Amino acid sequence: MLSGYCQAGRIAEARVLFDEMPKRNVVSWTTMITGYAQHGLGEEALHIFNDMRLAGMVPDGITYIGALTACSYTGKVEEGKNIFNSMGKNSSIRPRAEHYSCMVDLLGRAGLLDEALDLIKTMPVELDAVIWGALMGACRMHKNAEIAEVAANKLLELEPGNAGPYVLLSHIYTCAGRWEDASEMRRFISSRQLNKSPGCSWIEHDKKVHLFTSGDVDAHPEHAIIIKMLEKLDGLLMESGYSADGSFVLHDVDEEQKSHSLRYHSERQAVAYGLLKVPEGMPIRVMKNLRVCGDCHSAIKLIAKITSREIILRDANRFHHFKDGFCSCREYW
Repeated sequence: MLSGYCQAGRIAEARVLFDEMPKRNVVSWTTMITGYAQHGLGEEALHIFNDMRLAGMVPDGITYIGALTACSYTGKVEEGKNIFNSMGKNSSIRPRAEHYSCMVDLLGRAGLLDEALDLIKTMPVELDAVIWGALMGACRMHKNAEIAEVAANKLLELEPGNAGPYVLLSHIYTCAGRWEDASEMRRFISSRQLNKSPGCSWIEHDKKVHLFTSGDVDAHPEHAIIIKMLEKLDGLLMESGYSADGSFVLHDVDEEQKSHSLRYHSERQAVAYGLLKVPEGMPIRVMKNLRVCGDCHSAIKLIAKITSREIILRDANRFHHFKDGFCSCREYW
């Protein structure tokens, strides 16, 4: 039940259940820590982590992953380093690849890419795709093409059929205005016949799951009213001062085409459908298989404010709670 509430975005209800538990074990403590971490509530996660140790419970390896993730998602670099170093003092727990991956993610998100790469070079564990993927994600965030190229090549060695790293690298080139490099990367992906997961989002309504794919709004049986809602939202966004961020479009096209492309991203379609179907006063809950688009993140913040609705979006990494023009991630994601 505790895990279910956390995964459904009902973190407040999870905490009530946790507080009511007559007896807690390592699993229940860890579930609450991880839940808070996924929702970007690092202070709360670390508070539970400290309470767990004060209660005499010994954290296990998964608990430490939750605590380190909480630090990573909230920029608590020093706290994360202290927690990681404390693992060595517990003779029953030694840092594994997962913990080193959390540290790479922590340093990378904070912009300490060189430090993250230095850590990778000295790791006493086998370097896997998760570790290099964490570095790759940080390179995208901070638009560092040089280190991204190193990570992408390592990922190709480990996962030769995965197009993800090269799609990210293409995006980094695009953000830097390196259109020829971005085009070359897309040609490389095509020539290698690499598999790319299409961006899709879904929302549950009336006991049915409604799936949306980026750019393919016509696939939904109610596409006509969804398109009208998207067009209405476009107008309201423009009135609120929104300007589409074309850097999230991977092709060198004009600004109007970029805006059109961004409008039909899967998360935007799902939110529009939620506004049409989810009753007032109830949060709109959307899931996405990939990381939320940065432009959509900015747009959904404004949509939440304009419509006075709470929108909860879970992407591949974490939850985003949008309300009154703000997001729970505090722009650190």
